[in-house]
Amino acid sequence: MKQMKQLAALLLAGMMAVALPGCTKEAGSAGSSGSDDSETEKDTLVLGTSADYAPYEFHKIVDGKDTIMGADIQLAQRIADDMGKELVIKDMEFGNLITELNNGTIDMIIAGLTPDEERAKQVDFSDIYYSGEQVCIIRKEDADKYTSPESLAGQPVAVQTGSIFEGTVKDMMPDASVVSLPKVPDLFMQLNTGKVEAIVEGVVTANGYLAQDDSLMLAEFTIDYDEDGTAVAVQKGNTELLEQINETIADVVEEGAMEQWLAEAQQESQGLEEE
Repeated sequence: MKQMKQLAALLLAGMMAVALPGCTKEAGSAGSSGSDDSETEKDTLVLGTSADYAPYEFHKIVDGKDTIMGADIQLAQRIADDMGKELVIKDMEFGNLITELNNGTIDMIIAGLTPDEERAKQVDFSDIYYSGEQVCIIRKEDADKYTSPESLAGQPVAVQTGSIFEGTVKDMMPDASVVSLPKVPDLFMQLNTGKVEAIVEGVVTANGYLAQDDSLMLAEFTIDYDEDGTAVAVQKGNTELLEQINETIADVVEEGAMEQWLAEAQQESQGLEEE
């Protein structure tokens, strides 16, 4: 009986010895799969944007699917294509973009972002890919009332939270009350309902909204400001990515592609509110 037990033990040990290489191979396969996942991650380029800023970035239902599109998205896709990577888009509030970039959850920001001294302390900026003027939007019924930045003294003026326009209002309309809201459509809703008296925004985006709302207009006065245009932001020190982005931007600027993309996106964005 004792010999039978010893034989059974030997047989069990032999079976385990055969099984172990199989387990090791499976673990190695899992490790290999993990490596593939890591490699896949490296083959993606993650864009952070705030898709409420037509015609630069916006949502539209295309073939029954919610799709983020716009001129900035075209630029991001071109950068990803030039790098041989798959573009992944993460949509979030504009005010959270730099935080998410520095947390490493996104690789770059393209969101009509203007480089300024404060932002440059937190991120590195690419070359400028587009420049446009700032404007003030008012209700047509107030055309004779708001004829200069000074005429908005004591009045609420809306801008997007975290945007360069916050500084514009503080500098150009120091006696106005700045109302910062997270989403651009909210600015126009507040203006239409009389909760604010004006909006400061980029001219391309403003014209898109005016094309859909004939109760609004651009104020006749100009806004003097120092602006370098819009650029792509990356984490500080990410020089390799920045160099690749700048190579694409150089081609895009030379081709005049941004102007073409903006014109196409302006057409695509018409009627978004009705949708």
